[in-house]
Amino acid sequence: MNWKRIFKIFLYVILGLTIVLFALYGYAYYMFNYKFVPEKKYTHDVEYIDPETALLSEGFEVCNENYILQYYNPERATYSKGKNGLRKFILSNYKNKNYTDSGYLNIRFVINCKGEAGRYVIHENDLDLNPSTFNKDLVDQLFQLTTELKTWNPNYLFDDYRDSYMYISYRIEHGEIIEIIP
Repeated sequence: MNWKRIFKIFLYVILGLTIVLFALYGYAYYMFNYKFVPEKKYTHDVEYIDPETALLSEGFEVCNENYILQYYNPERATYSKGKNGLRKFILSNYKNKNYTDSGYLNIRFVINCKGEAGRYVIHENDLDLNPSTFNKDLVDQLFQLTTELKTWNPNYLFDDYRDSYMYISYRIEHGEIIEIIP
């Protein structure tokens, strides 16, 4: 058999295998990086925070409006001084002014890819998780303290810092903070 012909067949086989491998690599890259990225905002999801109605959203910018993650991904969003630092700051600055409220005060917000917080939403529930209303001064005080937590570690996923939803839930019994979640 002619060596030129064998060489041509060999080159075509190598070229074909290279194209197949690139196609498989491209498909795998798409599946791992882009398949589950939403193409539009899911405004009816439980975690969605509407920037038009959220508190302190003016001037706050996210890096990708269509791709805001949950805080609990593998390298999740956290307070820069850790959970104990967060707890220490809140408990040392909170003053119980004879409040009688009991329940959960939940403050949800967004941490952008730069570690800045904004777009706050407040939810108030009794200890049975039914909607409730707390003393306005207590809510204002905990909201103010929460917004003073300025430095956050953003979510890190797919080799980049990402925007993420976050929440802090205060369990309150007779005006005293019993637990801070997460």
